[in-house]
Amino acid sequence: MPQQFIGQSSSPLNNNINTAVILAAGRGERIAGGEEYRSKPLIKLYDLSFIERSIKKLSNKLKVNKIFIITGFKHDELKIHLDKLKRKLTVDLEVVFAKEWEKGNGASFLSVLNHIKQKQFYLLMVDHIFNDEFYSTISKSKINNTKCYLTISKSLSSMHDHNDATKVKITENKITKIGKSISEVDGFDTGFFVLHSEAFADVKNLSEKKFLALSDVMQALIQEQKLYFIEVAADSWLDIDTKKDFSNAKDFLLNTSSSKTNDGPISTYFNRRVSKWITSKLVYYPVTPNQISVITFLITVIASLVIIKQGYFFLVLGALLAQLSSILDGCDGEIARLKLLGSKYGGWFDQVLDRYSDLFIITGLTFHTYFLHNTLAVFIIGFIAVGGKIILSYTAQVYDAVISKHSNFRMGRDVTIFIILIGAIMNIPYITLITLAVITNAEVCRRLWSLKNKIDF
Repeated sequence: MPQQFIGQSSSPLNNNINTAVILAAGRGERIAGGEEYRSKPLIKLYDLSFIERSIKKLSNKLKVNKIFIITGFKHDELKIHLDKLKRKLTVDLEVVFAKEWEKGNGASFLSVLNHIKQKQFYLLMVDHIFNDEFYSTISKSKINNTKCYLTISKSLSSMHDHNDATKVKITENKITKIGKSISEVDGFDTGFFVLHSEAFADVKNLSEKKFLALSDVMQALIQEQKLYFIEVAADSWLDIDTKKDFSNAKDFLLNTSSSKTNDGPISTYFNRRVSKWITSKLVYYPVTPNQISVITFLITVIASLVIIKQGYFFLVLGALLAQLSSILDGCDGEIARLKLLGSKYGGWFDQVLDRYSDLFIITGLTFHTYFLHNTLAVFIIGFIAVGGKIILSYTAQVYDAVISKHSNFRMGRDVTIFIILIGAIMNIPYITLITLAVITNAEVCRRLWSLKNKIDF
């Protein structure tokens, strides 16, 4: 867990920052070129332009409602895109054209200082992407409302180019040097700052330089011992400068989209590997997460109808279809996270369909077993299995929040569907039904015991 370094505890602390600046003025020639070359902020990554992804993340994760976008290269083209976003998003967007953008991103940054009315604001590069863990670290950090911070990671993930990364030297809780040629490295610049406008009162004269990088501006703060740092995880951010970086960014976002703390073992080691591949293909089509949820549910309904039929072939085929639905059940969330289409309703809608799916598939297995054994006991066991699975799902929200994140095993839908598949292949539907009835209810009892004295409603 990265540590967050702040100033003296006696200083005022405030995390209610509602303003951000996005630097989007440069050419970005290393990532694309030729006749088809577009403005770098407009390059699409999983159907979202760099600039739209940055805006949505700031709004959704840090509750930013005012964003300044600094433009330069192909300003008109980018402004048209931003005007469309203004009509689509609820964020207040203000475009600032940096007349001297060709002098460097430092000059572009200085051009916005006169426009910002708020004292403290976020600053980020349009070609840097950050995952939810990164934003969570920022939101949980105790930020002194009179100081400036740079977010750094103490190391780099395998996706980063060490030679191209901007390095930093630190002493205690302050940054003492920044640049790409530093030999003794203490950390790496992630391209995300928390800044205070009054700290730049004495650096505006830097604009007289022929070339001015942002690191030059920050070096002026460092000389005055005004730049602190917040540490984040090495794999929580990525800088996209080259075509290789762009390819890595796809993997970065895909891996992030398929990572959930409440995944069960089957989802973690099998389902997610398949769903991630499917998602990588679906993401380029105009399909919504809710549509995937409905398709997944319909496959489960078909699976339950197939399982009802007598015969080993239909038992296995139905179980395979159920397993397919379990795999696809991860795609809706992955698509939502990749395209930033997630919503509370969408998550709840998926959960409701999952509960119906549980009902259908276990009921189908119950009827198949009854046709084989023709005894009322099958329906009683099936009723207990269905009830146990539904109550197990009901307990999940509280259990996951309190305990499951620290547990190595989670009994969820992925496990129950997989048990049905194994039971079908082994042609033991009755034993499978009994197993489901026992383990679902046993897990409910275990959760009740585990949560004893741990929650207070």
